[in-house]
Amino acid sequence: MGRTLYLTPAGVGNPLLSGTTPARGTRIQRFESQGGVRLDDGRFGDAVDLERARFLLTDDQDLSLRRVQTPELRFLGDRPQRGQVKLSGARIAILVDRAGSWPGPGSLHMGGFTYESLVPRGPFPLTRRLDWVAAATAEYNPEPYERLASVLRAAGEDEDAREVLLAKQRRRRETLPPAGKVWGYMQDWAVAYGYRPGRAAVWMAVLWAAGTLAFAHAEHPPVDPGEHPSWSPALFALDLLLPVIDLGQVGQWQLRGGWQWLSAVMIIMGWILATTVAAGATRLLRRS
Repeated sequence: MGRTLYLTPAGVGNPLLSGTTPARGTRIQRFESQGGVRLDDGRFGDAVDLERARFLLTDDQDLSLRRVQTPELRFLGDRPQRGQVKLSGARIAILVDRAGSWPGPGSLHMGGFTYESLVPRGPFPLTRRLDWVAAATAEYNPEPYERLASVLRAAGEDEDAREVLLAKQRRRRETLPPAGKVWGYMQDWAVAYGYRPGRAAVWMAVLWAAGTLAFAHAEHPPVDPGEHPSWSPALFALDLLLPVIDLGQVGQWQLRGGWQWLSAVMIIMGWILATTVAAGATRLLRRS
């Protein structure tokens, strides 16, 4: 179609008045489909408009828009209570939608669905948008999350884009074996997979302060009694927390018993914070 496909309310009356403004009292009837609608592979020059459309589907029927290409899709109809909505492979420039128009989990398919910008009608908070993506991915699929993040970033909503990518990592974590899940939870707890790097600085400061206070009461005989630096609990704690960097404290003192275990914990926490921050920085550089 060269222009727009309208599945929208229309005046019901004299067909000779088509194209004119409906007279006062004209009955308006909205589009209603009792059964599936298939527009697969359609090409529409301006838009596909589904405002206030109602689709009464059975469980085995679809509103199918697979591989549709159009500059604008106005998905503003009633939420289908049954059946499937399929947008797999569709290519849209502008998606105009309403939070209450989309079906729930298991009834929405968006594999390969691409869009360049979002224009929500009415409230559509990010939490609902993430539910929209989750509804279309019964099994973990990174593509819908990455597409949404890309569109949000292009619109200047960088914080929301990071939240979407964080949600993607959390969803991916559920597919990992137990060891991977544990590591994922630790990264999430520490710095939110690198998407909230400021959290690492907070944890580092807390651990450094706690370690300084603890090691101030530790017995610390020197490894070499003849030559060693001055004991500094703050530098010792920082030396444990910072991997790779050597401040010249850890190898100079002997700790025993519980103090050795505390040192090991500090080293492990330092590596966790460092690797998660590095992973987050790598993702940011790749996106840039």
